[in-house]
Amino acid sequence: MRPGEQIRYTAFWIRDILGGAPIRKNLNDISFMIEKADAETAGRMRDQRINDLLEHASGHVRFYSRFKAATRLEDFPVVNKSLIKENFDDFIADNIERDQMVSVTTSGSTGTPFTTLQDKRKKDRNYADTLFYAGLAGYKPGHRLIYLKIWVEQKMKSRKLYRLQNFITVDVIKFNDREIGELINQVESDHSTFGILGYASALEAICKFLDYRGTSAIKANIKSVIAISETLNHYTRDGIRRHFGIPVVSRYSNLENGIIAQQLCDDDSLRYLLNTASYNAEILKLDSDEAAADGELGRIVVTDLFNFAVPMIRYDTGDIGALERDEFNRERQFLSVVEGRKLDLLYDTSGNLISSYLVYKNMWQYTEIDQYQLIQETKTRYTFKINIRVPFTKERMLIDEFKSFLGRDADFRIEYVTEIPLLASGKRKKIVSRLNDSRN
Repeated sequence: MRPGEQIRYTAFWIRDILGGAPIRKNLNDISFMIEKADAETAGRMRDQRINDLLEHASGHVRFYSRFKAATRLEDFPVVNKSLIKENFDDFIADNIERDQMVSVTTSGSTGTPFTTLQDKRKKDRNYADTLFYAGLAGYKPGHRLIYLKIWVEQKMKSRKLYRLQNFITVDVIKFNDREIGELINQVESDHSTFGILGYASALEAICKFLDYRGTSAIKANIKSVIAISETLNHYTRDGIRRHFGIPVVSRYSNLENGIIAQQLCDDDSLRYLLNTASYNAEILKLDSDEAAADGELGRIVVTDLFNFAVPMIRYDTGDIGALERDEFNRERQFLSVVEGRKLDLLYDTSGNLISSYLVYKNMWQYTEIDQYQLIQETKTRYTFKINIRVPFTKERMLIDEFKSFLGRDADFRIEYVTEIPLLASGKRKKIVSRLNDSRN
């Protein structure tokens, strides 16, 4: 680390020590719980945390008061964002002062706002989770962080504070070629050690810009690249390695909980290491609350073990995944796949569920496309929107390829557009479903 970075690193941990070392204590706990997941001590600690949460919720949260006799996690109901939002006051603990809670608001991937509350213990845990998983990707406190996301002026801290934290805030809403070029010039002229954290689509835009410019490798000291919020495609994964010389990992998280899982740099399987230190994760069947088998695609349901202000017990994230266990350590768990929102799943013309990864996997062949979006209009009709700067010569190839897994009887149409609009969340959906519940 450079001298200035070392000073920031040391100052960060001195502040933590002066405050009672909550971050360091949580970080040590997370490391132990994940790395020694099969240890008897870790198992007892995990069980105790679940029991403590259930007792707290049934004794101090109105919604859970009828479950005082319940002794198992499975005895509690599965909840979701809509249920919590409609009955929010019933989910707030009555033994924690409101001024000790922090409000967290997310727009959600569909732009629907959702607000929850977190206590200080949870905020400290989230901070430590962030450091642990960022550290697995190569980031350390003191590195200069380029943060690519939608920045809402009213919700931003002071710019002076971001400078003190060594952040470069980049708003993806205005992330055009000029903005990308200026960012690359800034990085190449700065001798700092960098980390990059941002939407997968923003990383993709950087790779496309560098490919169009014919740039081979960035002359900068970049130690970590983490993609958030959207699926990371093969083109971007390859482009980051070519241009930055390091692997990129994808993180699975949400604002209402925190970091749930993240890929590992040295794991070619691209599976996500579950944060079993801070959450209990279940994969439930798509059409019931029955547990899905290992490897079976189902709903990702998490229990937040550290937020006692608004307990989220068996919270349906709205996302889809499949559970995989370590061959040598059964308590070390992974998500072998993380799919998009339940409402945005893709079906073939026969009504069979199709993995959205088939779409992302095949798009590496069409690097000339700047943006795309696949819309399932009806059971058999699909619209593929394309934003491209040059004439598209692979239209027939693309149609044939998509029909090969959607169905030869698919009414598959290509529509050329000048822009795929951002959602309120600042993201672009790659897959949109307009099917109703009966899928007709």
